[in-house]
Amino acid sequence: MLLQRQGGVCAICQTPDPRDRRFRFLTVDHNHQTGVVRGLLCSPCNRGLGYFKDNEEVIARALTYIREIKR
Repeated sequence: MLLQRQGGVCAICQTPDPRDRRFRFLTVDHNHQTGVVRGLLCSPCNRGLGYFKDNEEVIARALTYIREIKR
């Protein structure tokens, strides 16, 4: 089972399955072009990927930005 394989947490932020919170479950994340399931994500992480449109270059630039503003 995917939830067990991920240790019961979001694949990105590692937040536990929030069954008793506002977002009641981890969502199944999939590649929108191929349909292949990638993992289980909490709603904020799933939406974040959606906002970045799964664009690896944009996500990499966002990571660079975050790293640079920490200095």
